[in-house]
Amino acid sequence: MIDSISIACLSDHIKALQYAGGHWSRVSFTPGNDSGAAYVKREFEKIPGLSSVQFDTFYISSAQSPYNTKPLMNVVATLQGKKYPMNTIVIGGHIDCSGSRMGTAWNQNWKTMRVPGADDNASGVAVVLELARVLSDSSSGFSNENTIVFIAFGAEEAGPAYTGRSKIGSTHYAQKAKNRGENVLAMVSVDMVGFNNKNNMYLNIVSDTKSEWIGKHIVAMNDSFTVGMILNSPPFPYATWSDHSAFWEYNFPAVCLIEFAPPWSSNAYYNANPFYHTSADTFETLNMNLVTKSTQLTLVSFATLASTLITVERKNRVLPDDFVLEQNFPNPFNPTTTIVYTIPARQVESSTVKMHNYVSLRVYNLLGQEVAMVVNELKEPGAHAVQFDASHLPSGIYIYRLQAGNIVQVKKMTMIR
Repeated sequence: MIDSISIACLSDHIKALQYAGGHWSRVSFTPGNDSGAAYVKREFEKIPGLSSVQFDTFYISSAQSPYNTKPLMNVVATLQGKKYPMNTIVIGGHIDCSGSRMGTAWNQNWKTMRVPGADDNASGVAVVLELARVLSDSSSGFSNENTIVFIAFGAEEAGPAYTGRSKIGSTHYAQKAKNRGENVLAMVSVDMVGFNNKNNMYLNIVSDTKSEWIGKHIVAMNDSFTVGMILNSPPFPYATWSDHSAFWEYNFPAVCLIEFAPPWSSNAYYNANPFYHTSADTFETLNMNLVTKSTQLTLVSFATLASTLITVERKNRVLPDDFVLEQNFPNPFNPTTTIVYTIPARQVESSTVKMHNYVSLRVYNLLGQEVAMVVNELKEPGAHAVQFDASHLPSGIYIYRLQAGNIVQVKKMTMIR
């Protein structure tokens, strides 16, 4: 699937979106915004493997009249889970753009201003469209037990018609997801992944504390699948300026992938982006190798989550009857991997109080020497996931051993540097 990512498809999407419907702008409440949403819907509808494609309409009641009665929309495509459709992985990017760095002209001329938004955020929407194409292709052999939702969010940017408000489309979706009982296992906002004039394959992860595990998983997938990106390391920066933070408000784990956090700053791998939120944010300024690598990284990270997180979530809902040690993922890995294990419920005569189990999870080399103690504490019945960091160990095969009471299970895992 990694090799199926097409730089030509990504380029075509960005070019079409920067000039959506013949308009050099996708600012909210402009014809180009409507045309951009229509383009994304048409492109989703060309993908035969998707389960559904639809507009998700919302309004900004606090916007200036007459915009407070004009509909805006998210474009939502679904690849339904084979077993657990209410468990979802959300992959999103925002379809609107902004000219906020154009000074006073922005507030005066936003309806007609040239704002191509090639990087911010046609690049992210192109990634979403390409992932939908590849992951829904039955010939790839990919199978998702839980649902993957691909979304082009409306009204991520603040604008003169509704100054001070942002992330409105993603907030609308996250609130609806919470109300209908959708279980968002993980969400990623792909936002500005196209500019790097140093030609570095560099990307940053933005996260809160609860969602840091997603970022660590992305780092691990970059290594395991040798994607070749340069990523920041945990603890990841906290920021709320993209659609991921709308999901935090509803207690869903979410991260943002962006070329640099923040893109108006610089470091050894990145020069501050002079183009975004201006009339100069065009396709010609983009590093399409970076966009392609970002798409590949998002693919391996969230395809693996779509296939594995369901096990943890499913078993957390009902106390299990079986003691289970699952295969670590990813495997092989470098240098981190996740180990999932399930502790069965105990039968107690006098009450329904959960009983704790003393659990140990140890890692051994092939000589039988203990090299790590991963868990050594009381645990309640249910499913548990723990991350194992093997950065201090050499490459090789290791045995991990789980013990709870008199029950023992072991499995092998491989660390490759």
